[in-house]
Amino acid sequence: MQSNTWSKAATFGLLLALITIVYQLVLTVIEPGTAIKLILWVLKFSGSIWLLYFFIKEHSSLYDTFSYKDGFKFGFMISLLSSVICAAYMFLHFAVLFPDTVAEQMEAAMTMMQSSNPDAIDTLAKIEDKLPQIIFVVILIYNTIFGIIASSIIANYTKKGDIFTTSSAE
Repeated sequence: MQSNTWSKAATFGLLLALITIVYQLVLTVIEPGTAIKLILWVLKFSGSIWLLYFFIKEHSSLYDTFSYKDGFKFGFMISLLSSVICAAYMFLHFAVLFPDTVAEQMEAAMTMMQSSNPDAIDTLAKIEDKLPQIIFVVILIYNTIFGIIASSIIANYTKKGDIFTTSSAE
């Protein structure tokens, strides 16, 4: 049953990651205005939380009792796998698919900092080649922490059964 849980979490993690991947592709390809970006971000944020809740709730429906711990563990599994997929995509996005975006953003940052902090331009130039790797690590850590927080909140709303029975989801 344990490998089935990981398999289900991997499938759910992929579906959850697709929200972020589609969001990033839309921002890169279409380049919407600020208001549309804000609306898309709100949709991505709320859609991700709702989808995580839906996946944990669906998993809990298989059991007579489903504790907070069970919900948190399953939510964390989904979030962790989704974070790995999102981070891998973001690396591919900036290193392979759209490498010119990194150059454009770095050029804009260097132009803005040219008059105020000339030393920072050298630092930015040094990290430009490593930016996809840095983005990978940052996205992995950020999404995992966000997933832990979201799972800890959502798990409280997906538990069922009484506190005196043992968990059947383990």
